[in-house]
Amino acid sequence: MAKRLGIYVFHGAEVIDWAGPLGVFAVARRIDPELDAFLIGDSLTPIMATGNLSVNPRYCLDQKPDMDAFLIPGGIGTRAEMHNGRLIEFVKALPEKTMLVSVCTGSWVYGVAGLLDGLRATNRKNGDPSEKIIPIDRLAEIAPKAIIDRHRIVDSGRIVSAGGISSGLEMGFYLLKRFGYDDKFVDNVAYIMEYEKQWNLMKDDYIVN
Repeated sequence: MAKRLGIYVFHGAEVIDWAGPLGVFAVARRIDPELDAFLIGDSLTPIMATGNLSVNPRYCLDQKPDMDAFLIPGGIGTRAEMHNGRLIEFVKALPEKTMLVSVCTGSWVYGVAGLLDGLRATNRKNGDPSEKIIPIDRLAEIAPKAIIDRHRIVDSGRIVSAGGISSGLEMGFYLLKRFGYDDKFVDNVAYIMEYEKQWNLMKDDYIVN
């Protein structure tokens, strides 16, 4: 059973995108202490996420921590991370056993890396006044060979993407299922978090390719 989730953080990473799944795994760890979720940075230097939140990664890319899934969140900082050659090469070099996960605009990075070709993927579907193009439409430009899908979570096997700033929470629950935990376990985590009503509403808004 998979146990380790690595979450990439960078300057301008949207807090809820990465803190959502991190929080879900933190609660799940109360039931299974072997679960682990941790932050990875380009280096070990503290990063400034959105909201001026300073974060200390546990690992850096060069340390290549062992993990069962690697998650890239979204945020204003993904505009720069799409051009981070170190990150692109890191992602492309990960072993096949490592799931590649994204929340919101994090899927842009996989698109730039050419990893979404022929696969279904999603992104944020609602824009904001600062954006000239809605993120999911930008994904279609970045990855023209991808199949753009509007489900909350899109499971294409090794690559799993979620669309929407708050979708990191649902991604956290969905990853527990992909890690091998049964519905009772996942529902219990949602119950402890007092998120069970929202999870029941959203848990079927996914597609498996």
